[in-house]
Amino acid sequence: MKAVVKATRDHGVEVKEVETPKLKENEVLVQVEAVSICGSDLHMYEGMRAYEWVATPVILGHEFAGRVVGVNKPEHEHLLNSRVIINPYVACGECANCLRGRTNLCDHGKGAMDKVPAKSLQYGFRQNGGMAEYAAIHYKNVLPIPETMPIEVAGMLEALGIGVRALERADILPGDTAVVIGPGPIGLSLIASLSSLGLKKLIVTGLSVDEERLQLAKELGATDIVYADQVNDVEAISELTHGQGVDHVFETSGFHQSMVSGVRMCTKGGELLLVGISAKETVLPSNEIVRGEVTVKGVYGVTEQTLKRTIAMASSGKFPYLKLVSHVLPLEKAVEGFEVGVQKQGVKVILKP
Repeated sequence: MKAVVKATRDHGVEVKEVETPKLKENEVLVQVEAVSICGSDLHMYEGMRAYEWVATPVILGHEFAGRVVGVNKPEHEHLLNSRVIINPYVACGECANCLRGRTNLCDHGKGAMDKVPAKSLQYGFRQNGGMAEYAAIHYKNVLPIPETMPIEVAGMLEALGIGVRALERADILPGDTAVVIGPGPIGLSLIASLSSLGLKKLIVTGLSVDEERLQLAKELGATDIVYADQVNDVEAISELTHGQGVDHVFETSGFHQSMVSGVRMCTKGGELLLVGISAKETVLPSNEIVRGEVTVKGVYGVTEQTLKRTIAMASSGKFPYLKLVSHVLPLEKAVEGFEVGVQKQGVKVILKP
């Protein structure tokens, strides 16, 4: 079968012929129908040093959907022919977080005080993923989805789940106000998810070079755009909210100074949710956080419950997720898709085997 393989930690991937996976105990065979290129895939493609823990060589792809076409146990036959998405987090079965269903925070092999990538993050990182014609997946990690869901949406549900996880961490009420910093794929998916929650204002901030993505943000439901390279973003938020600030700030860009701006955009009693990961350490204005009772929360990965909620949201027809798909390419053109992502020429690139 054909697969997109990350052979080394250096730059690049290659499309090559590999053996169709043989099923181990409790695995099912998924015929992949759509897989999306994620930001972390792009980081691995570029050889970013923060991904030394990835077990190369490995078939990439942790955001994918397909159909179960093979099982090796009679008790799993009910899954045959089901259209499914994959939960890339495999519970270690030992640490406190996995036992509580918080597989995104797995600390097995390290400790709960070591804030490192979850060891449970397996498919596409430590085990072969879905940028292939077939993938072998533990039966507990396939989640059925409706046949009516567009396969392009299904192929990026795990990515949409990051934004849904941010909503789960937030305390949002109808009539609230929010800012999304950064119109990247996660930021735009967040805007799509926030668009039907009855917010009074939904503001997106970005740069002039993000013009196409910022206009897409308006189509997805943003009420206002702030160009952070043309104006002071904090002052712009103040003007848009008549000096009140916003209830929720979602920082998705990973730019370290945006975290500081995020604190200052908040109203007193507001919250800052950190979704993007910065390569630099950041000093937050603790006096403003304390005096404003600003809550700062981290958002990382997804849980099975998050994915089930994302499936329900995508199935409802209330959220414009399909608009996030900018490119659909055959698996053979994976390198072209990666370059589109690196050059920020699209939003979500979907590969189809």
